[in-house]
Amino acid sequence: MYLAKLVIPLSACALAAATLGCAVGVDGPVGPPVTTAAAGTLTVRWLVAGTTNGSLCGSYNATTLELVVYDAAGNQVTTANAPCESFSLTLALPDGTYSADVTLVDPAGNSRSVTKPLAAIEVVAGTDLAIDVDFPSTSIL
Repeated sequence: MYLAKLVIPLSACALAAATLGCAVGVDGPVGPPVTTAAAGTLTVRWLVAGTTNGSLCGSYNATTLELVVYDAAGNQVTTANAPCESFSLTLALPDGTYSADVTLVDPAGNSRSVTKPLAAIEVVAGTDLAIDVDFPSTSIL
């Protein structure tokens, strides 16, 4: 008799769960967790005509700094953008050697400065590498 008192409420709970559509599923194959390569960060800091005066960005119609990063073989890894007036951009990258190009661009993505190449960028996990770039008035297009 005691068992019947226990089975009936448990059956009701199971029926309620099924009726409410309670289900657990797994999409895709089950396997070990995916690990990513250890990352460091690259910070690019820039000046426009030797200053961090944001109004100069507007004067030169330069709204964005575009950073294009390449791996050691010269393959493009990523592109990152930051508002010109922020004067700093930080990007996480796996350990490795990179090169990059930085350019001030207008709202349409057209170059507003000469492109500055950055070579021999060594990113080390757990560290930040800061690179300073100046766009003097002579480099503005």
